[in-house]
Amino acid sequence: MANVVVDVTSFPNIKTITDLVRSDVRDDMAGATDTLGEGQILVNDMSLSVTMSNLFNSAVRELTRKLRIVNAPMLIADNYILKNIPPMNGPMGFQVADPSVQVYVGFNGYYDGTEWNQNWRLPQGCYQVMRCWERQNASNNIFCDMGEPANGLQGVYQTCGWGRWEWRQNMVCLPGSLDYRDLRLRYRMILNSLFVSNADPATTYLPIMGCEEAVARIIDRLYAARQGGSVYEMRKAESDAAVYDMLNGEVMNKQGQNYHTNAFGNEAPMVLNYGQ
Repeated sequence: MANVVVDVTSFPNIKTITDLVRSDVRDDMAGATDTLGEGQILVNDMSLSVTMSNLFNSAVRELTRKLRIVNAPMLIADNYILKNIPPMNGPMGFQVADPSVQVYVGFNGYYDGTEWNQNWRLPQGCYQVMRCWERQNASNNIFCDMGEPANGLQGVYQTCGWGRWEWRQNMVCLPGSLDYRDLRLRYRMILNSLFVSNADPATTYLPIMGCEEAVARIIDRLYAARQGGSVYEMRKAESDAAVYDMLNGEVMNKQGQNYHTNAFGNEAPMVLNYGQ
């Protein structure tokens, strides 16, 4: 996947969000270092308390789950290419067609029908693969789109190329190929925990623009649940409204685009592997 150059200061940092939270819950007074705004309960210093870091990471996970549901573009990665994936190697031997064999690309490597090889694996941060393309390795051919059958992969005599794929058990499952292939992926992302012990809240950025209020209000709600009392319902309403505004913005951006919906399993023409 190509490296995208962005100005990180366009994104909110952890401190911006946690400062807002402390103001929301009236904990923005001076704290351990007598610095105004650092707070006394929900502090950024993990050597004093992990409450803020735990709530922050939980809030980010919740927001990203909701953003993935609406296919928000900031959580979609594309053009990730795994090159020179070897042919299948089933019980009948290397590059021998066998309808009983399938191959897999997972987080722990590539299974060729007999053994796992860690040289080809799904990228860290991949939550779910959305689409796959393929081409012959060591070529300048275009990548051919592979459809995902609605009812799983058929058992076929393998040829040159995979033809179809299926997302199953957090792996890209393929019928196998008799030649070396390049695999191109488009996938939904998951964000690793950002607020960890070695992170500087002032220079650690959350790569979701305009998320400050949404993340802060979720943290407010989580903290209110911990405290108990009637404040929780108010915080929940504020959280729902902030998240709704952000999700609605993503949906509105897509309403100006023309879409043609294909039946599930008909994403690509029937080509390789006998049009399975």
